[in-house]
Amino acid sequence: MNSELKYRKSYEETQKHIDRLKKAFEILKSKNLTPLDREKVEKILNDEYLTAILDQIVYRYSKLQDSLSKLIRNYLYLKGENVENLTMVDVLNKAEKFEIGINKEKWLKLRELRNILVHEYEDEKSKIAETLNKIYKELDYFKNLLEKLKL
Repeated sequence: MNSELKYRKSYEETQKHIDRLKKAFEILKSKNLTPLDREKVEKILNDEYLTAILDQIVYRYSKLQDSLSKLIRNYLYLKGENVENLTMVDVLNKAEKFEIGINKEKWLKLRELRNILVHEYEDEKSKIAETLNKIYKELDYFKNLLEKLKL
């Protein structure tokens, strides 16, 4: 697969994850479940449909991090940067000079949210609510980042 095709596929994949995350949060919002709190998370977990929406958010956010990583690498490669065999931190250090709005600190904060969701137990409803609220607030950031990564 050539470099431009890899870039385009990673861009489309990232866009898809952002769109589906946004739609999942819109469903929760339409049911007056945002912003989330402990009681609302409990309500969601007692409803099969809403639990599927919550699972969708966790899945899409996790996949978003993976596809965004590929997109940043593909973007930098097409900009002439050698990113092959670099760690993600080194890739992010290179990305800073392109002023696309992502750096190591931001990446690690976003990664921490993912890790909390993936490893959190259902009895930690307050923490789940807090994490989901943070992700919801980051949706515009992801949309803007994606725009900056457009070639």
